[in-house]
Amino acid sequence: MSFSASVFIPVKPKGFDLTLSEKISWYSLGALVIYTLPMLFIENYYDYRFPQWVYYPSFLFFLLNFSSNFIRLTEFENLNGYFEGRITFNDEFITIDNSDYKYSDIEDLIVYGNSFSGEKTSNHKSGPMYGNGTKNLISFTSEGIKIEKHFQLNSEKHLDQLQEVLLHIITNEKIPYKRKYLNFINEEYRRFIIFEFFIGKLIKEKRIECTEGLLLIGYDSDKEARELRAKYCC
Repeated sequence: MSFSASVFIPVKPKGFDLTLSEKISWYSLGALVIYTLPMLFIENYYDYRFPQWVYYPSFLFFLLNFSSNFIRLTEFENLNGYFEGRITFNDEFITIDNSDYKYSDIEDLIVYGNSFSGEKTSNHKSGPMYGNGTKNLISFTSEGIKIEKHFQLNSEKHLDQLQEVLLHIITNEKIPYKRKYLNFINEEYRRFIIFEFFIGKLIKEKRIECTEGLLLIGYDSDKEARELRAKYCC
């Protein structure tokens, strides 16, 4: 069992650090408004008509704005930061920047790890189509020291590897059990038999309530729910 990822150091928020498609879209729209509105105002309020050719640049600005919709289709978000160091999950400890942190010493673990490079963004009409997988975070306290790092997942397969590692260290209680740690395992991996057995163990040891445990395991019918209840809750 092993997982490794690049540590990402954010430098600045997105702000006005626009991608090429965003620059073309916003600048052309701004130019269109600044160039066209005064002429429309003069024509409407002063009864003056500009020659048709005066409006040709407006059409060019519109075409530029329209072209940004095609540029964005292969575009990634800007990084706004840099990579430095590695984070590695080993069998008994996490290594970050050549420092080892034993799972048994870790408290208040937080893992946000659902963003991967090449994942489609929430931009439906404008802006880059793909993310770069740097919106992931691990945070914990070890021996009184707070550690917090962003990291990159470079593919959907890399995300699966992270889930496999989290499933391993949580269900084998490499890290002292806390109920919130179960939330780090996504729905797909909760369907694994090892997760079901672990929840069953928690139920039998009275560390989690039966109904909540069965909801975590998941079931597709009342019959399956009754079977799980008979298996783990009696």
